[in-house]
Amino acid sequence: MYKISRKYGDILHRKGHLVGATLFWGVAIAVYYILGEYTAVEFASNHSIWIVLSFLACHFGAQLPDYDVIWKKVLPHRNVVTHSLFLPVLICLPLYFVNSETKFLVPIFAMYLIGHASHLFLDLNPEEWAGSALVHIYWRNSDGRKTMKAGASKLFLFFNGLAILVAGVLLLYFFYLWTPGL
Repeated sequence: MYKISRKYGDILHRKGHLVGATLFWGVAIAVYYILGEYTAVEFASNHSIWIVLSFLACHFGAQLPDYDVIWKKVLPHRNVVTHSLFLPVLICLPLYFVNSETKFLVPIFAMYLIGHASHLFLDLNPEEWAGSALVHIYWRNSDGRKTMKAGASKLFLFFNGLAILVAGVLLLYFFYLWTPGL
């Protein structure tokens, strides 16, 4: 990897997450429409709106974990709140109240989850596993630091990303089973 000045590093990192989200979104949409005859979900009247909203939701999900840099005093970068299942579960709680008028939102939340997962998977490839690349915790580890060790950080990001991706894919492809009677 080539070195980038600190001034431009954050911008390129953000662009990398957006490119990754676009790839994840494109694959999800392609597979969704290839398997469309099996999903039993019709978006004929809202097709173009759904495509735009799903794209925006996926990119929002890819950027949200790094919003912790805005709240540096409360949340250290790459912490266990924003880079885990916690935030997606909190954001997707309104799905519990889905009714027939709002069922079109379920796949939008699914695309948010796919974007969030893409962020965690892309975070598995830092320049080096030290400092802010490690997942930050709120207690001290055996080394006296408030971060997980490199191996634990990798596993944490991988398994949380995998769980979020699986939840997003299941929600996207099988939400009509999850919302019976809608």
